[in-house]
Amino acid sequence: MDTVQSARSYSPRGSGSQQEGGPDGPTPPGFSWPWLVALCTLGIVICYADRSNISTAVLPMAQQFGWDKAYQGVVLSVFFGGYATTQVLGGKLADQFGGKMVLAAGVALWSVFTFATPAAAAAGTLPLLVARVMLGVGEGVAFPSIHSLISRNVPAGNRTTAVGIVTAASYAGTALAFGVSPWIISNFGWEMVFYSFAGLAVLWLPFWLPVVTLDKFRSAPSSPVASMESDTEAASSAAVAAAAEKAAAAAAAVSSSGNGNGSSSSAVASTTDSWALLKRREVWAICGAQYAQSWGMYGLLNWLPTFFSEFYKVELADLGSYTLLPYVFQGGLGAATGFLADWLLRKGWRVGTVRKALQVVGMLGPAACLCLAVSPLVGASASVASNLITLGLGFSALTLGGVSASHLDIAPRNAGLVFGAGNTAATLAGLVSVPVTGYLLQTTGSWPLVFGITAFHYVAGAVLWAAWAGDRQLPEDGAPVANATTSAAAGK
Repeated sequence: MDTVQSARSYSPRGSGSQQEGGPDGPTPPGFSWPWLVALCTLGIVICYADRSNISTAVLPMAQQFGWDKAYQGVVLSVFFGGYATTQVLGGKLADQFGGKMVLAAGVALWSVFTFATPAAAAAGTLPLLVARVMLGVGEGVAFPSIHSLISRNVPAGNRTTAVGIVTAASYAGTALAFGVSPWIISNFGWEMVFYSFAGLAVLWLPFWLPVVTLDKFRSAPSSPVASMESDTEAASSAAVAAAAEKAAAAAAAVSSSGNGNGSSSSAVASTTDSWALLKRREVWAICGAQYAQSWGMYGLLNWLPTFFSEFYKVELADLGSYTLLPYVFQGGLGAATGFLADWLLRKGWRVGTVRKALQVVGMLGPAACLCLAVSPLVGASASVASNLITLGLGFSALTLGGVSASHLDIAPRNAGLVFGAGNTAATLAGLVSVPVTGYLLQTTGSWPLVFGITAFHYVAGAVLWAAWAGDRQLPEDGAPVANATTSAAAGK
């Protein structure tokens, strides 16, 4: 079975002896993890552009088709119903068969239904809702498959950076949609928003399909947790390894008594139940934090143009100048957060300290800024409110070094599954928050109430994360990962 090596240092880049580009030894010809991460980043830009364009297009669509706020909330939120159905499934498929084709299938599916949205809207309620659900089904596999690819293809010392860059691409895609959609609508009509964004997949797929990936762990995978343990922490890893060996031996004995040909390696596989991870509080901490912060993320994503249009009376053609900057700033800081987290870990900071500090600040900051954005202190200044929301989303980008990387710490072998579980919780938040916001606006017209509820979710999520977040591989993940000191060096 896999063993835990004795070395515990987090090596700087360039000190390893492995072949360049491979996280776990020699790599096949043409493999390049930076190129893989770059293409994944572009895929997420397209993903979020395709889902975010309707947040601006819904304004002229509502005028044309006579939609009220409650119905707009349904149209915006039904996407999350489809999105939730493929989170865990996509992660599990990617963990088992590799994430490359799972992601390719998702991109193709969501692009088809992005293109079909105008025709579906004209055809009536049912076709439109089906198109929105299927858009969610396709996009649901994107992040789980990409995180599974990161856990198998990117060296341990670069994984948080990769997560930060890829996740920051979601903000870039949102910024692209918010920045370009008003101009497209003003000049070509709202239908062209969907046609043009759907065509982006045609440019991406020819580069993605030939890419070389490492679909399986070819040796014991390295994790940031294992590679950064202190000598004191090494004892606990050894204990996990010993426990796994005992379990393997016991299972082998049972297998041998039953059919006489059991092996320890098959016993390990038979006694490891990856689904048991979903019972751990460390995984629930991921789910809770994802739900809480996504209540705000998806609420802002879907209602921000409407907020500026109604609360501050900003014209449609001018919306881009108010809704674009927050996501540009968030994307830039999000990418930097990945580098910051990996740098702190290389400097000897404990994994738990880095994950908890970035996550808590990344949730309490937005809570404060959102409350200020609708307070009397701001008055009628749309620019001040935009700056506060920009600052708040900047704070939230810090979570890319927290919950967004935690599954790589606690379950490197089942990263896709655990990420899928967390993203399912995040999706449920969107499924609930978007229509609830629409209902509240329809019945009360109170944006301070909407932002106050969002702030409460941020605070509750921060408390839960600080109490339950984990920082080491869980036994349910399977055999302990190897502590390869050269893993961090493979990205030179």
